[in-house]
Amino acid sequence: MLTARFFSIQHRRLMALFILRCVAIMGQGIAIATTHWGLAMPLPLTPLLTILAVLCVVNALTYYQAQRSKRGRQVSETMLASQLLIDILALALLLYFTGGVNNPFSSLFLLPLALAAVMLPLGYSILLLLLTCFLYASLMQDYQPLPAMPNTLRISIHHLALWLNFALSAGLLTCFMAYLAAKIEQTKQQLAEYQQQYQRQEQILTLGTLAAGTAHELGTPLATIAVLADDLEAMVDTELQPDIALLKQQVGVCKQILGTMIQKVELAQTTALSLIAAPVLIAQVVDKFHLLRPSIRLQVLPYAQHDVMLAYDATLEQALINLLNNAADASSQGIELAMSRLSQQLIIDVLDRGLGFPDELLQQAGTQMMSSKEQGMGIGLFLANASLSRLGGQIVFLPRQGGGSIARVMLPIQQRT
Repeated sequence: MLTARFFSIQHRRLMALFILRCVAIMGQGIAIATTHWGLAMPLPLTPLLTILAVLCVVNALTYYQAQRSKRGRQVSETMLASQLLIDILALALLLYFTGGVNNPFSSLFLLPLALAAVMLPLGYSILLLLLTCFLYASLMQDYQPLPAMPNTLRISIHHLALWLNFALSAGLLTCFMAYLAAKIEQTKQQLAEYQQQYQRQEQILTLGTLAAGTAHELGTPLATIAVLADDLEAMVDTELQPDIALLKQQVGVCKQILGTMIQKVELAQTTALSLIAAPVLIAQVVDKFHLLRPSIRLQVLPYAQHDVMLAYDATLEQALINLLNNAADASSQGIELAMSRLSQQLIIDVLDRGLGFPDELLQQAGTQMMSSKEQGMGIGLFLANASLSRLGGQIVFLPRQGGGSIARVMLPIQQRT
């Protein structure tokens, strides 16, 4: 998740450079055309248009790099610095052919320096600052003067150019400060999200430690119950034999759960995510739920055999079983499971006819350890939500028409490798 955010930031930076350079190229082109043809002040068009053509090529490469960064291609700070260096040199050359620092638009040197201060480390920013100061000082002595304006227009055109420069600088400064304010607010929200995720991970770590210890502690009493069940089977009447058999079967299921739980934890810690077909996952979850809750009727609604793959680890299956267990606790007469596809997401719905969630818990269910059941702690929903978040998915709880609730799981569809 952090890697995706990193590449997203790089993409936004390159797109900001691309858009600003587009505006600069259009503005410079309009200024050159207005001065040369509109004001009848001949300019050296060949070098000026060559500079703009080079900027257009550089901007096309910037857009290409932005699209590559969007797909996960890393962009170095040196490359960003070189982009701003090109802008500074291009502006210096344009000013050289159009009056040097006497050109009212010479203050536009400040824009790439402001961008460098935001996007680059301090060392790069200082180097660009020193270069800009050197170029500005050079343009004070070495430049090609602008052709003389007609006397009737000299004062008015100069003032107009000063006003345009002020308006442009003020507009860019306002937009830039608004951009910074928005980024600061976005950063605050991201920090708050990271803090919440950290707190949830701490709670999960605590639960995992307790679960591991409990798994070992439960081994002894389960073994004792199994021995007693064997002894009782030989002592009780025939009519009680089915109950004893069910007891032994459930004890065996408990032992299997405890054994596989430790194996899955070790597997999750030592292996990367794998891929699983959605129908295979649903079949595994349904089979395991029938072993755990044989008295609950689970109806799998018809669905197209979507040939889609999902990211999978040992916690995904358990997360779905937790949701089925919670639905079964709320609706003992039966529950339903449905699957569908929405764009690049697989939707898995767990439907029940229970009392549903109170309105105040609908938005918080799964994000905190809370429950609508009298003796429930909300651990199952909390762990399910944490597991799905790790896989890039999410879970929402919706009221069901006619009574009950819907636990909707949304998982991103993965591409086959």
